This record gives sequence, C-alpha cells and structure tokens, in this order.
Amino acid sequence: MHVSTFSRRTRSLGAGSIALSVGLGLLTGGLGTPQPVSAARKAPIVAAPALPDTTGSATSADVDTGDIDTGESSNGLDTGESSNGEIDTNEVGDGEIGAEKQAAGDLVVTEAARHKGAPYRYGAVGPNRFDCSGFTMYVYRKTADRKLPHKADLQQRYGKPVNKAAARPGDLIIIRRGSHGIHAGIYAGDGTMWSAPRTGKTVTRQKIWSSNYVVRRLV
Repeated sequence: MHVSTFSRRTRSLGAGSIALSVGLGLLTGGLGTPQPVSAARKAPIVAAPALPDTTGSATSADVDTGDIDTGESSNGLDTGESSNGEIDTNEVGDGEIGAEKQAAGDLVVTEAARHKGAPYRYGAVGPNRFDCSGFTMYVYRKTADRKLPHKADLQQRYGKPVNKAAARPGDLIIIRRGSHGIHAGIYAGDGTMWSAPRTGKTVTRQKIWSSNYVVRRLV
C-alpha cells in the first residue's frame, strides 16, 4: 500500500518534468541565434557583359569622310566661307566703290579741262564752242554716257542731290536764282568749277560765284 502511493507520485513528477523540459526547449529554440538564409534563397549574381575593345585605331574603312560639307560651321550656320575656309571676296567693298566713283569724277574734270579756252557761244554744244549747259551736256555724254537736256534749269533735276560740303570733283553744279537754274558748271574742287561763263568769255576754271546753288552727282 505504501509502495503504490510513492509510485503514483513519482509518475506524476516525471510527467511534469517532461512537460517542463519541452517548454524550456521551445522557449530556447525561439530565442536562439538566427540561422543564416538558405543558399537557395540568395539573389543570383549576374556577370557584367564584356565591353568591346575600343583601344584600336580606326582605319580609313571605318570612317566615311566623303560626304562632309565644310561650307557650314559645326552648329549648322552658314559662315559665308568657301569649302576651303577662305573668305569669299567676290563682292566689292565700300572703299573700292568710292575709289571707282572718284576715278569717274576725275575723268569728267579732265575732259572739262581739255576744253579750256573754247569760246562761249549761245546755243553751242561743242566740241569747239559751248554755252554753259551745252558744255556740261557735252562733257557728261562723252565721259559717262549721261544724256542731259540743253537747259540749266532742267539739268538740276538729274543725278543724286548732294550736300554742298560733300561735293567732289566731277559733280554737276547748278547756280540758281530762287529755285530756277540759270547757270551750269562742273565742280573742280576747292569751291571752283569748269564752265562756259558768258558771251565774250571762254571755258575756264572759276570760283562758284553764288551761294545759291545745288550739287548733283551723275557719276
């Protein structure tokens, strides 16, 4: 009887010890050191593709230079240069144009001076005798192929109006009374002109004897 009671207590204690051991095992397993991730779950490592070898020099077969247009700058804007980089000089500069006009004016003055001493005759248009407008008409026709009417008042309507201060040799001078042209001559510089003055006089270089005059450029 005494032995049976002890055995039941021993069995009860054994069952409790087993339950306690199981509980401690579960607790220890839950709080243990984390295990490493399985190799099956690791992200695969992708190898970088091999780069082409660019260290070699390009040959003439690699680069096509046959269609390169060198007439434009690199930004596509027309630079006004020829394909070899030289500036196009076909156009004449302002200085050259001025020199050409001055040379044409000098020719007019030279022709006018050739008739120095030719007598004045009313209505005469040269080449041996002149009146004032006949003289200018003759000289401009011969040197510049400019055709003017045989009347001083009408001649002031021809050519380009020029300021007195800008007059240059070869310009047409028309002396006026009011706005009416009464005398014609060819500017020779320094306030003088070549003209056929009046009856009894000859073609000569004389001072512009009136302040009322206009300048016209025909060449």
